Amino acid sequence: MRYFWIFLLLASTTSFGQIDLPFDFETPESTPEFVDFEMAETTVVENPNINDNNPSDYVAKMVRSSGGEIWAGSIVTLPQYLDLSVIGAFRLKIHSPMVGTVVKLKLEGLGVTELDAITTLANDWETLEWDFTGVPSGTFNQIAFMLDFGLYGDGSGLSTFYFDDVELFDGAGDLLQVSLPITHEDGAVHYQTTSFAGNFSESAVDPVDETNKVTKVTKHWLALDYSGTTVSTPLGLAEPIAFEPGYTTISVDVYSPAAGIAVRLKAEEYLNMANSAETQVNTTTAYEWETLTFDLSQPVPGTPALNYSLDYTILSVFFDFGNPGYLSGTTAYYYDNVVFNGNPTRVDGVEAANAFFYPSILTTEQPLVFKGENDALVELQVYDMHGRLVRQEWIQSGQPLLLHSCPPGIYVLRWGNCAQKITVTAHH
Repeated sequence: MRYFWIFLLLASTTSFGQIDLPFDFETPESTPEFVDFEMAETTVVENPNINDNNPSDYVAKMVRSSGGEIWAGSIVTLPQYLDLSVIGAFRLKIHSPMVGTVVKLKLEGLGVTELDAITTLANDWETLEWDFTGVPSGTFNQIAFMLDFGLYGDGSGLSTFYFDDVELFDGAGDLLQVSLPITHEDGAVHYQTTSFAGNFSESAVDPVDETNKVTKVTKHWLALDYSGTTVSTPLGLAEPIAFEPGYTTISVDVYSPAAGIAVRLKAEEYLNMANSAETQVNTTTAYEWETLTFDLSQPVPGTPALNYSLDYTILSVFFDFGNPGYLSGTTAYYYDNVVFNGNPTRVDGVEAANAFFYPSILTTEQPLVFKGENDALVELQVYDMHGRLVRQEWIQSGQPLLLHSCPPGIYVLRWGNCAQKITVTAHH
């Protein structure tokens, strides 16, 4: 029976019709029909490398032959349109001959959207993920698999890939949808990001402080000049950014390998990219953390003005904007502490239009004082510029707080729904 199954698989590309996810290729009922394009050929074969990373007997094999385009691959049509509002993340196992292979998943149907992942192992199985959570439901019923996207195939072993166990899963699980400020330190928050046009992002360790969590963004050498990273899934932030006159800046801690790198920040409405605002600044240092402040009321010439009536819930950062990846080669950047420098409007559910801490610049010997309405009592959290919680306590309006234990630097204060940045200087 085993050899009869192999004969059926090799007799054609695959022709078992439309089936639903997951695909594991172990039986005809779990193997979809692949429609190949641009000189890619997909079949089902025995697993060439059975191990703990993938003990399956059968897997899909894609060979990209010469004569096709850089987007050669195979497409699967599902029996129904996908609902990706909650369960919207894809994953599969892949066996690539090279590290750094771009693997593109493209959803098609009544619209088009795509995400990329990149391999980190050669000649072994690994699991890659693409999180589409929040893209429109009832729009996509086809999945295109483009392995080694961006390069031409030649039919050799370097153009031969295996993949297996294609499935949907809940990328967030029980975690909360991300919102500003983004510190990467809250274990209850889903810090998944969405990269596009040749960017790849992942949770990482701070390159200068192994105790700090950050996001690493890799701009691939095949990246386009507008490659970027959205600081959430396609669903966006849990709450709109509360822009208002006088409160239009977002600060981001950035670690770059060079000074003078253009960094662009763009805010958009969910599912409406035309309603956007974007601004740009340059890095000033190399291999050090610095805080860049983006004023969305100062848009890049030729881009829309900030509109206070819109709900901006999509926030994206673009490193080395305007330059394609081949100019500098594959390059890594890091970001942390994405903070909206807004006007606090509520404190733990209590209206507090004038609630803030002062002074905003102080020495280690000066007291920090909270000013709030009606003797408001709040739980204050103090984060350093690497997102580490360095102090936490309850404080009442008018109560002074000494920061002896905080070395000079920039800190983010969080209480209730509010955030404020302060600078602590050395005592003289």
